[in-house]
Amino acid sequence: MRIAKIKVQNFRSIRELEITPTQFNVFVGQNNHGKTNLFEAMDWFYIGTRKGESLDDIRFGRQGTEEISVEIDFVGAQEGANSMKNETNKTKMLNFLDGSDEIKVRRSSKDDKKRVVFIKGEWTDKLPTGFDKAFNEFLPKFEYVDTKKHFEDVAKYTKTSPVGIMLSGVLTAILSESKEYQDFQKQFDKLFAAPDSEVKVELDRLSNKVKVHLEKQFPDCSKVTFEVAPPIFDDLLKNFDTTVNDGIETTAAEKGDGMQRALMLAILQAYAEFRKEHEEIGKTFLFFIDEAELHLHPTGQRKLKNVLLELALQGDQVFINTHSSVLVVVIFPRKSGHNEEMVLV
Repeated sequence: MRIAKIKVQNFRSIRELEITPTQFNVFVGQNNHGKTNLFEAMDWFYIGTRKGESLDDIRFGRQGTEEISVEIDFVGAQEGANSMKNETNKTKMLNFLDGSDEIKVRRSSKDDKKRVVFIKGEWTDKLPTGFDKAFNEFLPKFEYVDTKKHFEDVAKYTKTSPVGIMLSGVLTAILSESKEYQDFQKQFDKLFAAPDSEVKVELDRLSNKVKVHLEKQFPDCSKVTFEVAPPIFDDLLKNFDTTVNDGIETTAAEKGDGMQRALMLAILQAYAEFRKEHEEIGKTFLFFIDEAELHLHPTGQRKLKNVLLELALQGDQVFINTHSSVLVVVIFPRKSGHNEEMVLV
């Protein structure tokens, strides 16, 4: 599933814009001419109006009543529906599409909390998934790397960060089939949960003492229990850190901006591959990278360009804006029938 057309109206500095993107897209222009605002419009399409932000903050001219809208034409809708993990929503989405492989989706200031879709000649706000956020599972996965995004946003362990999702997924897959882990669980229960274990006996003794004192204040209290909960690997990973050896081994947070930026983009690439392999087979990604050359030496820019081209060749869509001549002109192979032609972007 990919974007076939983007239309933006009255968003920040953009009065009206319509583009027909390819798999690999490079935007070039002077500062303060709206490149980043196009990427921000895509972010708004996916996320909606952010907390603490008003519609006038993003409206063209910052005042008035003109409608803000971001409208996107997607193709490959059948693939998008079939990649959904929620079986109920998948069935609803396939029934909604009724064989169509194209869908138009719009978010506007008329009701910025939800999107509307155009299919079979009419607009409707009755999303098959019921909720606007759940609808994102149908759409290509959106990854926006803006100039304010820091290394910790993708590399610090949280349940929703790319690194966190990858680590949790890998550990879950390993532990579910690990005999050593199953033996560990049995041993843990024996040591901490079995009625005759030394730890359990001592905890019960202490809890009974606490109950006696608590009853003096609350006579209705009949039981106090101390338990040792089994270790949760998500909690163990909260102290997770990333180290890099580039001649000197230090944490990634101690490296220079260029290394951090490159590592952040590498993590996102690995994240895309991981999601496809383990969770969302067939799901495509949209990579929007603001000032892709930021903090990178020209050699690093060329390597980044090759990585992004590889992602595009694998089916993802890449959008970058840049001031770098290294990234402006690329030779991009495109299949045409049974042949492959080179296209200058």
